[in-house]
Amino acid sequence: MPEANHQVGEIFRVQFVWRIPDGDFLRAIFTAEVLLQDDVSDKYVVRLAQFVAGRQEAPDGSARPLENVARDYWALVNQLEDRKISLAFEADDGRPLWLRLETLTGEHNFFRRLNELPPQFQDWQVD
Repeated sequence: MPEANHQVGEIFRVQFVWRIPDGDFLRAIFTAEVLLQDDVSDKYVVRLAQFVAGRQEAPDGSARPLENVARDYWALVNQLEDRKISLAFEADDGRPLWLRLETLTGEHNFFRRLNELPPQFQDWQVD
């Protein structure tokens, strides 16, 4: 049974990886602030508090120089800061989470669904 390693208010790093159409990979690391701990679903609700680091990798794993990165996709990565998402407890171990590109482009609502709730359901403070 998965267990939470962080409590409400604590911060951990989460790493996302996407494969873009040219075959490269985007790797982005954010600090995630725990807003809610859902023990029934074994998930956290977190806020992506800050973009910490990122790089674009060629299919062989080598880093792309800044002048050769996919700026349109990196602009989308930067827009993820401050988003609220749910993550399985296991996501707090630092290993990369491989996501479909549609989560980054917005075709899938992974990074939007908790942010689109009516305001009365967005108060993540636990008394």
